[in-house]
Amino acid sequence: MGRTGKALLIVAPLAAGAAAVAVRRRRTPAASRRTHVVTVYRKLSDLESQQLPGSLTEIADGVEITLRAAPADRGTEIAVRIPEGSTVTDGEVRRALRETRSLLEAGDVLLPSGPATTTPTLLNRPLQTATRHGREGGLL
Repeated sequence: MGRTGKALLIVAPLAAGAAAVAVRRRRTPAASRRTHVVTVYRKLSDLESQQLPGSLTEIADGVEITLRAAPADRGTEIAVRIPEGSTVTDGEVRRALRETRSLLEAGDVLLPSGPATTTPTLLNRPLQTATRHGREGGLL
């Protein structure tokens, strides 16, 4: 067995173990019970007097929403916490916060789901999956 084969015998189980740990951490309910916060450049008084737009109103029954003034008079912080026993997921909260911020600041939500420029193939499937689920993760 050559150097490459020996290296694969060592690296492959380590990579599989790291992947298993990452999947287990994503599925842990305690990790998903955090507060998601986004800052919107609108006055607190404007947001308190109206109902929040977008998909945040659709999940409002399953989460706790808090509005507070952002530091240094930079708008309003919208904080969303998922209580125990709620069926709302982190991805749904992140998507709702993104859409709400976009609606409040720009008046529209731009989505990357336009007509496909290529035919679906096995090689571009990862890009299709990333585009479909891209608004659930990443930075707010």
